[in-house]
Amino acid sequence: MLFNSWGYILFLLVFVPLHWLLPHRLRTGLLGATSVLFYSMWRWEFSLLVIFSACIDYLASRRIHRSDDARSRKRWLLLSLAVNLGLLVAFKYTYFIWDNIRLFGAEAGGDWPALQDLGVRIILPLGISFYTFQTISYTIDVYRRVIVPVPSFVSFLTYVTFWPQLIAGPVLRAGEVLPQLEAERRLRWGDVTTGLALIVTGMFQKVVLADSIAPMVDEIFAMPAVALTALDTWVATFLFGFQIYFDFAGYSAMAIGSAMLVGLHFPDNFDWPYMARSPRGFWQGWHISLSSWIRDYLYLPLTGQAFRTESTGGIGVATERKGGHQLRALFLTWFIMGLWHGAAWNFALWGLYHATLIALFRVLTPLKKLPDAAPMISWLLLLLTSMAGWIPFRAQGLGDSLTLFGKLLTPSAYTLGGRQADMYTYFWTAVITLGMALTWWFIKRPARRPWPSRFANPVQGLALAVMVCAILICLRTAKQFIYFQF
Repeated sequence: MLFNSWGYILFLLVFVPLHWLLPHRLRTGLLGATSVLFYSMWRWEFSLLVIFSACIDYLASRRIHRSDDARSRKRWLLLSLAVNLGLLVAFKYTYFIWDNIRLFGAEAGGDWPALQDLGVRIILPLGISFYTFQTISYTIDVYRRVIVPVPSFVSFLTYVTFWPQLIAGPVLRAGEVLPQLEAERRLRWGDVTTGLALIVTGMFQKVVLADSIAPMVDEIFAMPAVALTALDTWVATFLFGFQIYFDFAGYSAMAIGSAMLVGLHFPDNFDWPYMARSPRGFWQGWHISLSSWIRDYLYLPLTGQAFRTESTGGIGVATERKGGHQLRALFLTWFIMGLWHGAAWNFALWGLYHATLIALFRVLTPLKKLPDAAPMISWLLLLLTSMAGWIPFRAQGLGDSLTLFGKLLTPSAYTLGGRQADMYTYFWTAVITLGMALTWWFIKRPARRPWPSRFANPVQGLALAVMVCAILICLRTAKQFIYFQF
């Protein structure tokens, strides 16, 4: 069931009142059972996979906590990692690994068939990348003695499978969620109104904005990469950058709002990343929970720095250090981050691209000083480079990605004469960019708002009413969220 559907609206209208009518001791069980049922509506057999993974981590974490023997604790941790990562690799990377083996084999004169030709059919379970990271973090946190294992398996399974964030995050920490599940939650009017506002805002971002931009993006990227001009390429990557932002930020807002309706509070997952003035700032505002996860469970351990324990701040809060070891850790982290997003070399290129941006702003003094010395120039530079970074994410493979990057770096490609994209795509790129900047200016700069503070609530209410009307007009066919494929 997709968030951007009438079925989900009906589900909330039935489920939320039922949740609050039940006594406290039954609410978590209802959340867990409903979450498993929610996932099973896609394919019931894969819900058994999630439960199996949860059972392994629940057992391993309890054995780790009870033992004072370092070897025994490490063995149970390795069991948890092997099972979870083994399942992730098997379902997500088997084709990728085999295809690369075939490629190297062909260079040596071999001729091996593709797995699909051998009858191997692998279906990628929805959300496996997200819930795998979530369950791994639980076991690691118990091993680090950051948390103690929760006694109730029902509470743990609910934490793993909680339907708003199971498919595409946010990637939450057990220490943030389990205490809320165990505590007695009370219905608060503020949570209801804020949760509904987030759901409306998120659905507007997805249904009205992202889904309206998608046809323009599809049209341009369906053209041969070699035929596009540099300006066409900029328009395509800007539009896709906005599409994926509205799509994923919309999902996150609906997930956080849905959780709030049942008394659970999750940290924000997006905070105006396109208004950042440095790569560090961008990753403090984009997919904050995943960025924070990578920081605490991969990057900081590789650099020897102390890990953090919350899914806030993003990777940008990590201490910047110069040196070969730090740079190797940076590039390895982002290489893995890229492949986490997709089993293809263009995603690895995406990760290395962002690692390069971070490294340049870290080691080059002019770039390091630019955000404070010239904030507008720094913002424009970061906006252009971050949007260009979406090319490997959307292009049809590594070859097209390199071709499109080449267009951006070729002065002669900057011409309107050979334009392939329609002018309305140019128009909407400019409108959305300007609209985003003005919206940020009014929302994030209270002193410059054009209305007195006493009018804030009516203005917000009017904005929500307009969003609801736009949603009702545009909500025809529910379209899948982009991040479901990861």
